[in-house]
Amino acid sequence: MTEQTSTVPQALTMQLYESYQYLAEACLLLENAVRGDREQYPVYVPTFGVSEEDHASQAARDAALASMTQLYVLDEEEAMVGAGILCASSDTVDAAETLNKAKLAFKAAVMAVRSYGSSKGSPVDRVTKLINDEVLEKGYRNEALKTALGTAGISALDLKRCYAQIRIMPPHLDVFSWTWATNHSRIKKITVEDAIEMARNLPDSHRAAAVTAEALLGQCKAGETLVKRVRLRNQLRANYAYREDDRVIRKACPVSGVVIAQQKIMPRKLWREDPATLDQENPRLPRVSGIEQAPFIQVLDLYRYAKSD
Repeated sequence: MTEQTSTVPQALTMQLYESYQYLAEACLLLENAVRGDREQYPVYVPTFGVSEEDHASQAARDAALASMTQLYVLDEEEAMVGAGILCASSDTVDAAETLNKAKLAFKAAVMAVRSYGSSKGSPVDRVTKLINDEVLEKGYRNEALKTALGTAGISALDLKRCYAQIRIMPPHLDVFSWTWATNHSRIKKITVEDAIEMARNLPDSHRAAAVTAEALLGQCKAGETLVKRVRLRNQLRANYAYREDDRVIRKACPVSGVVIAQQKIMPRKLWREDPATLDQENPRLPRVSGIEQAPFIQVLDLYRYAKSD
C-alpha cells in the first residue's frame, strides 16, 4: 500500500500546531520559575565550565535551563549540557510538571499524524525504520508528519527533545551519583525479505553495495532470519537515596539531562565521566551466542546465525 502523503486532515495539523503552542508556553513558564529561584536554590552542572565554581554558577543555571527547554535541532556549533541537578521551589516543580504534560500532549499529536500517514505494516515504512535503526537524531518522521510539520511551520523541531520528560526527584534527596550503562548494541532479527527491501532502499551513493547485498541475500535459504546489530551509546544513569518517614530509600534510574531536586539544599553528589570519552578501552559485551562474528552484509550491518554443523 502507498502512504497517504498528499494531504493530512486539517484537524490533525491544527492539533499538532496547538499542542506545540502549549509546549512552547510551558517552556516559558518554566524559564520564569527557574529564574525566580536564582537567589535561594542552587544548581550543579558537572559538564559546564572547568571548576566547581563554574559548575554551580548562574551561567550554569542558564545552561541547565536552556537544556531543559530545548525544542529545536541545534546548529553544528551549538551544544547543550547533558546532565545536572537543579534545586527548585514548588513553583518550579509545578512548571516542570506542566511542561512534562505538554510534551506528552505534543507526542500524542505527532503520533496521530504519523498513524494517519502510515499503512500498518507497510514494507516502505517498516524498512525505512530498519535502515535508520529507529534512532534518528531528530526523531522518526514519515511523509505525512513531514507535511504536517511543514504546514505548521515547525519542521526544525527536535522531536526527541520535545518528547523528553524532565525527571523530578523525590523530596528530601540526600545522595545523587551519576554512572553509565555501557551496553553497546542490541540485537534485532530481520527476515531476508526485509533485508532485500533495505538494500533496495539504500541511497544512490551506495548503489554498488546494494547490488552486491541483493546478490548475497539471494543465496539465503527460504525463511532464513538474519540479525542486525543496533549500536547504542553509553546510557547515563543515576544512583540516589532520599529520606522518607525516617527511612533512607535507595534507588537507581536512567537519566537524560538536568534533574530537579525539590529542595533548597544540594544533595551530596558525584559525577563520573562517560567511559567512552576516557583514554581507556571500554568494557565490551560478550559475543551473542549463535551469531557469526563477521558481518554478512557490511553496508546493512547484517549478520547470519552461525551454522550448527
